[in-house]
Order: sequence, then C-alpha cells, then structure tokens
Amino acid sequence: MKFVAPLARALLEQGHEVEFATGPGRGIEELESDGYTVHQVPISRNVLDWRNQRAISTLRRLIKQREFDLVHAHTPAAATIARLAARGGGAPVLRFYTMHGSLWGTGVARGRQTLYTWLERLLGRGTDVIFTVNPEDAEDCTARARVPKSRIVTLPAGGAGVDPRFFLDESSARLMRHEVREEFGLEPHDTVIAYIGRTVAAKGMGVLARAFRRLCQQQSHVKLLMVGEPLRGDRRPYSEQRFRRELGAGVAEHLCWAGYRDPVWPLVAAADIIALPSLREGFGMSLAEAAAVGRPVVASQTRGARA
Repeated sequence: MKFVAPLARALLEQGHEVEFATGPGRGIEELESDGYTVHQVPISRNVLDWRNQRAISTLRRLIKQREFDLVHAHTPAAATIARLAARGGGAPVLRFYTMHGSLWGTGVARGRQTLYTWLERLLGRGTDVIFTVNPEDAEDCTARARVPKSRIVTLPAGGAGVDPRFFLDESSARLMRHEVREEFGLEPHDTVIAYIGRTVAAKGMGVLARAFRRLCQQQSHVKLLMVGEPLRGDRRPYSEQRFRRELGAGVAEHLCWAGYRDPVWPLVAAADIIALPSLREGFGMSLAEAAAVGRPVVASQTRGARA
C-alpha cells in the first residue's frame, strides 16, 4: 500500500483507470472505499507453490476480460505470476515490474538465487520495464538475468519517497515523543531502540534478539520498541510470543510490542535509535523515514541499507 497507493492516485489524476489484483489482507477495504476496483487473487509468496497455478489462470482470464493496457507487478512471487499470466492473456499488454527487493545478495540461499536467476532470464527480457530500488539489483539484472540495460530503471528513495508528514517540526516531535513514551510506560531516561517493519526471519529478528540481549547486559535503561507485523503468507513469521521467547527471561521485560501502526511517524519520533537488522533488503524505507525525523540508525550491511 505504501508504495502502490500514491502511484495509483497519480495515474487517476492523469485520467487513467486503475484496478488492483491482490491477495486477502490489510488495505483492501481502504482501496475499495477510495473507489478502486479490487480483484482478490490469493497468491503464495513461495514461487514454487502449486496453488499459484490457480492464480496464474485467474489473472490470465482477468487480463483478457478487462483488456488492460499495462500490468504492473510487485514482489518476486507476484511478479512471476503476473508476467506469466500477461504472456498468455490475449491482447499485447505492457509488463512493468518494480523489484522492491531481489533474491540476490546476502541472506539468500544459493539454491534460491539460482532459481531467481533462471526465472528472471525467462521473464525479464520479456518485461518492458524493470524498476529497481537500488543500483546493485540493477547490476544483477544485467549481469545475472541478462536483461538489457535499456529496460532497467533505478528509482530514487525506494520508489516511494518519504511521506512529508515525517518531516516534523521540533515542537510536534517532542509532543509525539512524550505521548508515545507515556503510552508504553517509557521513562524519560530510557534509551529506546525501535524496529519498524515486517516481523519475519528475513528481516533479522534473530539477529535483533541476540544483539538486544547483549545490550541489556551492559545497560539497564534500554528498551526495544517493535512496530509491525508479518504479512499473510510470509515465511517464518514472528509473533510477539516468539520474539519474547528468543529474548529470554530478564530481557523480554524490556520489550514494547506495538504491532501494526498507522501512522508510524509518532513512533519514529519516540525512538532514540532506529534499527534495521535485515538479512536482505531492497531499500530500507525505515532508514529514510528515520532520517526525515532526525533519528540515527544502525543497519546491517545489505544492499538495501547501502542504497
């Protein structure tokens, strides 16, 4: 939603018709209330899941019936399914793919990288435009998947930019900081480290738990504010209970679990440090948002954090 909704609004303002095809989950009611037509098409985030065959068939019929001029796909699994469907959907259709985070780079098993390379060699050269959110993914598209450079565009700021509301004036930031800290029972002298994003293994939840345990051995007035939740179909999701177990006794009491929040900038304002321990990352949006609020960051050495 964060990436796609502003794009959809801009296309509408230019006189285009926009429809969504997405799996069940958060945000559908909001899209429908804004007047968009939403087609619910369950898609597994596992590219090899046999149930995705049904999604390909459904999308193929939809593309043929609605006579779309352009299909814009996001995420590796959805992009694979959508581009396969568009190839057999009848009339020629432009195929765009925004690669928010590839399966190349650190934190990805060699077998998955090989599969991803093979899929992009098959589909990438038939994609009219591939948008990447960091230059290293663009380089891999050419070197590994052999996609012509002329079809690759690297987007600045993750392709979404930062919501202007993150640029808080000093008095607003102080007020939000006070309100959020009061909500979670945080003391003024507490050092608050915030993680903002999906709570899944690929985002480095295990790394964060181990690092925070070590930090708690050195400092008593440190708190960890977790903001986010897993998406439907995420591999190896983390619940609050699982994360507390990994923190262990004596450390879990330093955890404040906020879950999904919208808007998120008050929680960024409440933090002293923003952490992004991802094992792989396309573009660290939480890092850009932290910079907008003037908060320092600690991030893992991934291509999305370096972008």
